Amino acid sequence: MNHATQSFLGRYRLVKVLGQGAMGVVYEAVDTRLGRTVAIKTVLRSHLADDSSAGEYASRFEREAQAAARLAHPNIVTVHDFGEHEDISYIVMEFVRGQELSKVFEAGQALPLAQTLRIMAELLAALDFAHTQGIVHRDVKPANVMLDAGGHVKLTDFGVARVANTTQDRTMPGTLVGTPSYMAPEQVLGLAVGSRADIFAAGVILYQCLTGQRPFAGAGPFAVQRQIVQDDPKPPSAIAPQLPRAFDDVIARALAKQPEDRYASAAAFAEALADLEAASTRRAAAPEAGAQAHAAADHERKTGSGSDRDERRTGVESSAQAGARPAATPASAPRGSRTGSAPTLRRTVLPLLAGALVAVLAMAAWILFLDPAPAPATSTRSTPATSEAATSGLQPSPAPAGPAPPAPVPAENTPAPQERHDTPQAAAPPQADEPARSEPAPRIGPPREPRPRPRADADRQERREVLGARCSDLLQRMQIGEPLTPEQSQYFQTRCTR
Repeated sequence: MNHATQSFLGRYRLVKVLGQGAMGVVYEAVDTRLGRTVAIKTVLRSHLADDSSAGEYASRFEREAQAAARLAHPNIVTVHDFGEHEDISYIVMEFVRGQELSKVFEAGQALPLAQTLRIMAELLAALDFAHTQGIVHRDVKPANVMLDAGGHVKLTDFGVARVANTTQDRTMPGTLVGTPSYMAPEQVLGLAVGSRADIFAAGVILYQCLTGQRPFAGAGPFAVQRQIVQDDPKPPSAIAPQLPRAFDDVIARALAKQPEDRYASAAAFAEALADLEAASTRRAAAPEAGAQAHAAADHERKTGSGSDRDERRTGVESSAQAGARPAATPASAPRGSRTGSAPTLRRTVLPLLAGALVAVLAMAAWILFLDPAPAPATSTRSTPATSEAATSGLQPSPAPAGPAPPAPVPAENTPAPQERHDTPQAAAPPQADEPARSEPAPRIGPPREPRPRPRADADRQERREVLGARCSDLLQRMQIGEPLTPEQSQYFQTRCTR
């Protein structure tokens, strides 16, 4: 009975043909017992060369189906059943609604880097799980990598020859399982094949994902096989300049001619790609993080400078309102010294502090010069004659013995010993006193200034406080870097630094 017209294979009802090749057909079918959709791959033993090779191939087909049935992994197509019907051997597998990776590659364009890394991570996870179970796929290629509706990898055809089409990628009957463009050099040479042959094929798929091209391409299978054995492909960055150079090293190791020079396992291959992904993410995030940090620092600098300026301005205003005292002027220097960087301190604050110190010293000297000591006035009031005599260094004359100027009548009524109470010359005859009182002797030494009235002292103190407050305000403005008007500068130079 011809399998193409067969409507059932055991309990499986055939719905439609998914693919057809020289050795068999792939069907979409329904499990009538469980009511689920499955995919059935068939192999026609009658198409093999002889009964011996047909029996050997059918036996290997069964062993590989049994091995694949043990691979329970989310990125490996699940095998449900295996059977034979007349001259047909078939394997029942999970039906994947999606498309083959080969369909994605038909556009000849590279895939996005993020999608490539995700596909490779899931493919290598599937291969690593199969290798730990002692199973080598031997025919890893885009046609055997299914992408489901969510874009996740489902690896198919463990140890089964490709049936989907009859192009040059088809594995010829009686040869080792594999596809020329994705075979490892040891497969081409007919040597022993291990798990690192699958790593080589995964490297070819990665190359094609990144560049949109196969690393080994030629006019026919033999030209491709010669390149695989003898030639090194172009680095991926030579075809796709936007790729980091690190991908060149990873692919060069995966496509090494000798198996021992490749990655020791699919997990090691996946780890190398994960490191590249992390480095790529850091490089992509570095400019953005740097820009954010720069903006934050700039904002903090502007905000901090503004707050310091406001604080200093507030200090100046409060000092002006309270009538700053000379002793409070040095206390403003530490507040003005909060300017930010060390170069700014050296260029701006230190000269201002030096000028402020000079101004304070000059102001203190000026105040001391204007404020006469009250002690000599008190002693002059109590003993005028003695103070004047001590100042001049001469004998006091009889004329100014009394208070200046003495009235004539009280002077005559005052006894002589009481008028000249501390000198022997006070007992002179009255006749000698008359000419001295009418013509007093000239004073020797600086003239005595009249004692200022209390109102004048209060006015002078008020002027000093106003002057000190204005000088302090100008000094504060200079410390915070505010420019002075020509009038303010002249006032400070003429009145505050005297």
